[in-house]
Amino acid sequence: MPQILSKTVGRRALLVDGGTLLAAWAGCNSILAPSARAQEAVPADLPSRRTAAPRPLPDLGFVDGSGAARHLADWHGRIVVLNLWATWCQPCVAEMPALAALARQVAPAGDIAVLPVSIDHGGVDLVRRFYRTHAIEGLPVLCDPDMRIPTALREEGVPVTLVIDRAGREVARIVGPVRWDPATTAARLRSLTNG
Repeated sequence: MPQILSKTVGRRALLVDGGTLLAAWAGCNSILAPSARAQEAVPADLPSRRTAAPRPLPDLGFVDGSGAARHLADWHGRIVVLNLWATWCQPCVAEMPALAALARQVAPAGDIAVLPVSIDHGGVDLVRRFYRTHAIEGLPVLCDPDMRIPTALREEGVPVTLVIDRAGREVARIVGPVRWDPATTAARLRSLTNG
């Protein structure tokens, strides 16, 4: 039995230290209350308005497909859909084609960036294989294998998505999968970030 299972540890420690199927199960299911698990396959709608004032975010860093360090600030001036996901999380896997559809939908205007950041320990190579296997096109390869973003945001489960305004402030946080592919999504994102 691996040593990590013999210690009393939290979900985050399991994900960081273990990378086991148990860790995957714990992380994926931590976003759902036991009574809500039956609705796991039903994604939420994007909120039509924000419920709180925009909040500043810490400096969020990750790596891109070439291994270069990137920061959320690199997209300052654009609306950002920052999605934290993992290849072992079934709701995340189900959400990825819709995120790719959103990225294609907003690409011509260029004012919205869709940034799916994988927290998988396998990093860039694992994400590339996942995209190939699942025919995901139009999304950047972005990784946070050390799970610094979930730690900074105090999030323990995935998927979780932040909608970030042009000034780099969080205007919405959605825990669980979202329907990203309706034609109205881009307009709703712009509405959420404008006030």
